[in-house]
Amino acid sequence: MITSTSSTAWTEHAPCAGVDGYLPEESLLRKPQQLLEACAPLMEGCTACPFIVRCYDRVRPAANHFDGVCAARLWVNGKVAASAEGVEPLPKLPTQAGTCGTSSGVKGHRRLGEPLCGECRVTAQRADVRRAGAASIRKRASRGKALASAA
Repeated sequence: MITSTSSTAWTEHAPCAGVDGYLPEESLLRKPQQLLEACAPLMEGCTACPFIVRCYDRVRPAANHFDGVCAARLWVNGKVAASAEGVEPLPKLPTQAGTCGTSSGVKGHRRLGEPLCGECRVTAQRADVRRAGAASIRKRASRGKALASAA
């Protein structure tokens, strides 16, 4: 299930609104060749759509293991199987993990199976050090003791 906090009013104005076939029949799922034959005309129709990035953000095909047509591409189990000719590359989607740089952001990235962003990586490393405790921090011997033991 996809839960989004962004407005979905654009979905009513999308050229694919109410058109069957963008989500294929159960018999075609996980069958790339049959899916391509059934969905190729729909995929080509997406190239002029002004909502390609919003569609991609709304469906998030890779995270949802999507089968069907989204953002002028045919997706099979969340991976691009084919793209319409002349379609722009997809942008990196913003994370839905939460507030990056906090422990909840780290947990969100892990829950979604995303790699940690830079801020969350630092937060996770600091948490690991705190969890390890003071025993993990090596202290230098005082200079006087080091000189005495050398003599």
